[in-house]
Amino acid sequence: MNVRAVFYLAARFLFGRRDGRPGRIRSAVVAVGLSLVPLVLVLQVSDGMIQGITSRFIEAGTYHLQAIGRDDFTLQEITATADRIAAVPGVQVVIPERQGIGLLYSDAGRAGATVRAVSPDIWERDAGFRAYVELEGGVFDLSTEQSVVLGVQLARQLAVGPGDAVRLLTVRPGPGGAFLPRISSFVVSGVVSTGYQDLDRLWVYVPLERGMQILAPGTARQIIGIKVEYPYRIANPIFSPRPDAVTAAMVRGIRNELDDRWRLFSWYDLERSRYLSFVTTRNLLLFIMVLIVCVASVNISSAMVMLIIEKQPEIAILKSVGAQPGAMAAVFVLCGFFAGIVGAAIGVAVGLLASITVNEILAGIEAIINLAAGIGGLLAAPFGVRAPTEVSLFHSEFYLERLPVVLSFPELAAAAALSIGLSTVAAWIPARRAAGIRPIDVMRRH
Repeated sequence: MNVRAVFYLAARFLFGRRDGRPGRIRSAVVAVGLSLVPLVLVLQVSDGMIQGITSRFIEAGTYHLQAIGRDDFTLQEITATADRIAAVPGVQVVIPERQGIGLLYSDAGRAGATVRAVSPDIWERDAGFRAYVELEGGVFDLSTEQSVVLGVQLARQLAVGPGDAVRLLTVRPGPGGAFLPRISSFVVSGVVSTGYQDLDRLWVYVPLERGMQILAPGTARQIIGIKVEYPYRIANPIFSPRPDAVTAAMVRGIRNELDDRWRLFSWYDLERSRYLSFVTTRNLLLFIMVLIVCVASVNISSAMVMLIIEKQPEIAILKSVGAQPGAMAAVFVLCGFFAGIVGAAIGVAVGLLASITVNEILAGIEAIINLAAGIGGLLAAPFGVRAPTEVSLFHSEFYLERLPVVLSFPELAAAAALSIGLSTVAAWIPARRAAGIRPIDVMRRH
């Protein structure tokens, strides 16, 4: 039996009909395809979430690289160091910043906050900052000493908006090593959102010079934020497991411009535990999804057994006219291979569609659940049953406001290859049974 005949028989056994009924293996093919959908969804959505959260942190928060001072510096010293770093090839933006803790309060409430004293022109100079920090009200204006910009969650907590007055309580060293309170007055010029609620409830932006005054030595840290062209090429195990020579040379150049009073950290170094947590969670989800695909592939084996039983007369006839056992085994291995291809095509297509529309799917499910809960609450109200609270499947309080999706075609190809490979392996044991069928035994039964 030649190769062409083997392929023809595999396609006929898999896709053909008998007595007007579809082949038995088709349900197993659909099962393999559907099992691949959650794997594709997790691959695309988890990568998008990790990259989306990481991008927001490094563009709006930790910068790509961060030089942290060991001592206190004057504004002139900080500016001179920032100018030297800016001259290093590959460096795009350098932002001096002073960070400290304070208590922000208004007539409506109070809240602890991370005070970020930054250059007033950060909005104009830093394109990455503008891309991930969205204005919810007012303007990002730190041109006067009284200007302050709040995160949206913090502004809601204090019930303030652009034009409203707020006060900031910080501390300063006093006689005998004691700390004395310092109260500073500001006027809100803008309200911003990073899209990540953990950041929006903490950050307060004030002008750098004012921050140098109200954040006293010993109560704040001095940093210089550095943005480069390719931040993900800086050594990290998530996006760049192999060191990039050009980027490594740039980092060495920055270090050479810093004296012993400064320490240089990458975005990964500053939030290592957070990023490792993201990757660990992703890998655990992928492991579970792969197990689901493995279980679904077992259906191919059981369906192949049924197919072989159904096709025993044809197998006996083919072997009686000279078909070799190895050729018959190859026919059914190819059946599993073709089944894996069809299942992978179904799973990847449906998984991609689900990935692209995942935000709309979640919103639709939430709407249906809340509608059903509302109707149930109305029906149960006469009996004194309290109406259920609103259900939220994807709470922006702990995640991003929307799930970002990053399509990775190599990962899609790997998922499809996994499905095809498992289906082919699952068909091997039944194929050996087909190879061992004796024509005389079949003819006696039929």
